[in-house]
Amino acid sequence: MKKQLLLFFLFFCACVSNAQTVTFNGTGGLLIPPGAPAQTVGVTQSPCVVSGVGIIGGCVSIANVEINLNHTWVGDIGILLIGPGGQVLELSTGNGGSGDNYNNTVFSDDAGQFVTAGAPPFTGNFRPEGRVTNLNNPYSNFPALGTNTFASTYNGTNADGTWILYVNDYVSLDIGEIISWSITFNIGGNPPVANAGPDVTICAGQSTTLNATGGDTYQWSTGATTPSITVSPLVTTTYTVTVTSAGCGTDTDEVIVNVRPIPAVSFSVPNADLCEGNCNTITANFTGTAPFNLSYTTPAGAFSQTFPGSSGTFQVCAPAGSPPGSFSIQATALTDAFCSCQ
Repeated sequence: MKKQLLLFFLFFCACVSNAQTVTFNGTGGLLIPPGAPAQTVGVTQSPCVVSGVGIIGGCVSIANVEINLNHTWVGDIGILLIGPGGQVLELSTGNGGSGDNYNNTVFSDDAGQFVTAGAPPFTGNFRPEGRVTNLNNPYSNFPALGTNTFASTYNGTNADGTWILYVNDYVSLDIGEIISWSITFNIGGNPPVANAGPDVTICAGQSTTLNATGGDTYQWSTGATTPSITVSPLVTTTYTVTVTSAGCGTDTDEVIVNVRPIPAVSFSVPNADLCEGNCNTITANFTGTAPFNLSYTTPAGAFSQTFPGSSGTFQVCAPAGSPPGSFSIQATALTDAFCSCQ
């Protein structure tokens, strides 16, 4: 009956969550070492399956790991955490001397003191020892305390999978038991807010640069993956960008690039005959967006005139003394509300 109970605990992992954190409870009721009391040296591994958390970093972080274990002479054991990707963080190894137990011991990067400053049963909040990354004794006192942290060890890795509380009893005689342990994740911060910038108006043949903000990575509808892209659409086009923040999901925004045509003008005259000293009325017909500013030349000189609508008139006169023949009216520059043509 006892063996069946232990097997049940081996596969048990519960999840309790609220709006800001999610906690996963690992396997309890495991002897240290597994064959105790006959076996007094060995490794006990307690698993916990985490799901639905995603990539650690950004809005997702490890809030803490809490352990409860009984063991006489805790200076004989090493306690380490192994992530789903195999990354190892030293929580506490060889600390506490002949003292007993870790009771309600909470490890976090935000704690004020390292676990090495505590004493059995290490009740309270401590920073992980964070020196070594090897699983088995000997556990060195170098490099410095806190060289490795939850953040530096696990940021950028996927939290989903099986975590292992690794307890190594590497000195004979004393034994113990993992009563319980848990790992808690912060799932907070601000989700990404995509901003593709304001809509843009350009003239046909021009280019413009679009600048997106709000994420760690970017994916444009053009296939580009940089925050800024330069585009030269032939017609009015909507561009979409999806931004991603590590561990916080995605958001999408769009920006419209309006393409205005280059303005054009054509002239018409009801009577092409013009006598010396007389004037004729010329009609200018425009394409583009009013108002239009037209610069043009005639035999009488150079002129510039603004037209509020898509057509307008102006006078062309034949100066006195003009010889018989023909003359031309030439548009030298034209601008509308958005674009120009030289």
